[in-house]
Amino acid sequence: MSTPRYRIITNDLLNAIDTNELHPGDRIASIRELSEKYQVSQITALRVFKELSQLDKIERRDGMGYFVKEKEKEKTIVPGNTLILACRSPQQVSTKDNFILRLTEGIQTSALSRGLNLFVPRTVAMIRTPIIDEAHMENLLRDIQEVSHPAGIILDMLYPDEMIRKHILPHIGNLPCVIAGRKSKLPVQTVSLPFMKCADDAARLAMQSDAEEFFIYEDSRNPWGGNAEMCQRLQDLLMKAGFSRKQIHFRDKILTFRQRDVELRDELKEKILSSSHKILVFSSSDYFSETIMNELHEECCFGKRCSLISFGGFECMMTNIPPVTSIVPDARKIGVLAVEQILKNDMNAYSQNLETDYKIELNCTL
Repeated sequence: MSTPRYRIITNDLLNAIDTNELHPGDRIASIRELSEKYQVSQITALRVFKELSQLDKIERRDGMGYFVKEKEKEKTIVPGNTLILACRSPQQVSTKDNFILRLTEGIQTSALSRGLNLFVPRTVAMIRTPIIDEAHMENLLRDIQEVSHPAGIILDMLYPDEMIRKHILPHIGNLPCVIAGRKSKLPVQTVSLPFMKCADDAARLAMQSDAEEFFIYEDSRNPWGGNAEMCQRLQDLLMKAGFSRKQIHFRDKILTFRQRDVELRDELKEKILSSSHKILVFSSSDYFSETIMNELHEECCFGKRCSLISFGGFECMMTNIPPVTSIVPDARKIGVLAVEQILKNDMNAYSQNLETDYKIELNCTL
């Protein structure tokens, strides 16, 4: 079967374009001129031009004919040089909660050392509680859109997933977005605390303490999340090691109501003073640990009659008399990892969670 004439002419012109016999911008012909040159009908000539157009090899210019399409100039993509830091402002330095101070210090030093500018939205000055309303998110988006060359966005853990999904993600395209301090189910990168690893170490320390009874205090309201899972894992590991449910007292909703905290404190005091065996206390909040030490240590003698392990990293835990054995997540490393994820901008890594480092401060209460 013979090759159709339009195909022969099309191949001739493609060869001329590919060998640079016809250069980008060169005029080919009109339909009439092409039909006369190749002695074919204008319908056949039109078919040739349609084929070449579909192959994106030529373009028609009104009143002038057909031309070899010029190659599009490669767009010079200028990488963003401004990191948007939508994290709450650190509070005054104290011996208590400097988590955000350490986190933002990690972000700032890491970003600046890599040549990034920092933009802090005005809106974040209003973040002090987990309650984020629609107006706040609309203002945050306007602040973000003011940045002309963004490199990415790091969001405070206090911004809830539903608000990020509704107000931020639809408007930032492929701009890298990281939530610093907690996990998320959104298509963003996250850096959080290693709760399960911390639970494993807490269980190891608890079993080395020679305790025969355990109190686990869960603070599930913390915005970084994971405290409930950590405490549950600790309980499961103790039971796996052979301790019964009667030996493990799991108490949740700490730091919710003052009256409940008082009742929990009194329950613990009575148990310690009346027991002939050693008791270990694990608190998933340094705030609650501080209450225990301030109100119970004089009578209960933590480190002798009972043991205490605290989770958090407050400076006051290490400077307490006696110093408290603590599991201390590296908040600064969260900031460093967040910046690294912005610069990596790996879409395949989204929805995967990175975890920070932590250390164990073995002190007098164990």
